[in-house]
Amino acid sequence: MTELTKTLELKLVEPNAHKRRKLRETREAYQHALQDAFDAECTSQTEANDVVVTYDLSGYAKNALKKYVPQLTTTYNAAELHDDHPVRFTNEGLRIDHKPENAIEWCVKIPHHEDYHLWMPAQPNPDQRDWLEALNAGDAEMGESQLFERDGTWYLHVTATRDVEERSKVSSEERTPIGVDIGEISLVTVCHRDDHGSPTGPELWADEGKTVRQLRKTYFTAKRRLQTRGSERIVESFGDDLWNQIDDVFHRVTREVMEYAESVKSPVLVLEDLTYIRESMDYGDFMNRRLHGWGFAKLHAQIRYKAVEKGITVETVNPRNTSKECHACGEVGYRPRQATFKCTNDACWMGEYQADVNGAINIADRYLSGESHSREHTDCNDSAEDWGRLTAPQDTQADATQQETLGTYAS
Repeated sequence: MTELTKTLELKLVEPNAHKRRKLRETREAYQHALQDAFDAECTSQTEANDVVVTYDLSGYAKNALKKYVPQLTTTYNAAELHDDHPVRFTNEGLRIDHKPENAIEWCVKIPHHEDYHLWMPAQPNPDQRDWLEALNAGDAEMGESQLFERDGTWYLHVTATRDVEERSKVSSEERTPIGVDIGEISLVTVCHRDDHGSPTGPELWADEGKTVRQLRKTYFTAKRRLQTRGSERIVESFGDDLWNQIDDVFHRVTREVMEYAESVKSPVLVLEDLTYIRESMDYGDFMNRRLHGWGFAKLHAQIRYKAVEKGITVETVNPRNTSKECHACGEVGYRPRQATFKCTNDACWMGEYQADVNGAINIADRYLSGESHSREHTDCNDSAEDWGRLTAPQDTQADATQQETLGTYAS
């Protein structure tokens, strides 16, 4: 087993004036407490506690300060503090909540002071959604978090750690690509080719797709009725229960996908690249809303992070026409029915085929064609040594932007 640690970034969504004021109060109190403890040259947590205990901060921020200040004075021999240190919280301080039925799916609870917390909607870095899913499911351990403001926007950096299997040294040419087709009818469909190139071992989770559709229909029907009565609390409670049921289905299906992959020699799971799906998702407001609430990205993320835990490689491919092309001849066909693909090439032997299986084979074949994009998580630790560097006196907003977590997402 290998322990991986990553720093995840969440961007807080447009706090209102009240919450923005509270965030700044927290930051100012933290900066004053940090400066006073540093000026007092505290070399132990006890000494730091005597200074920071009087400040109007949550215990999670005070405990983080008690550990951080002695590091500055003893480990880093800091001569002075730079401005705008991020506010630190110990791992118990932050809470992450996921409501996939909402337009903004993620919320975080940020400690303000002892008895007051701020619930804030947040947008994660899309490339880190699988790690956030692992945290939310309890499959990764949360570490210290940091709150800071940059160019008028507030961010949270959260460390996450989990144990993963060692990856095999098998080359990409020796791997067996398994196409993973995520859909609304069959929730997930997987298939791969055998040594002779023939599609083999297809598995479909169609009953689970039906269950999810029924649960979502029940939710939206009940929501409309309850809202007309002004029963918002009942709506929220009822929705939480149904979405927890959907989440249970997702976790069971993705565990079974891992079992399927482990039954195949040297597997590589091949998924459709969400980047292309987002760019081409122009089906009108109704269909976009259905696809959003249905949880495509959630399933995608769960498969990815569970594959990491199992040491299974994940690759992504451009999804263009994977559901429209014939896996036997490449001709663009059509679907006379939702579950049926029909090839229009009269010379092709296939004729009709199960549509989701056809799509899964096409996805796997795109890996073989060499157009895949690696989704492997390296075994680097971007919050151990790097986190240590960032906790030194240069721990400013400018330094924070150098973390891997930002990239184009933070722009």
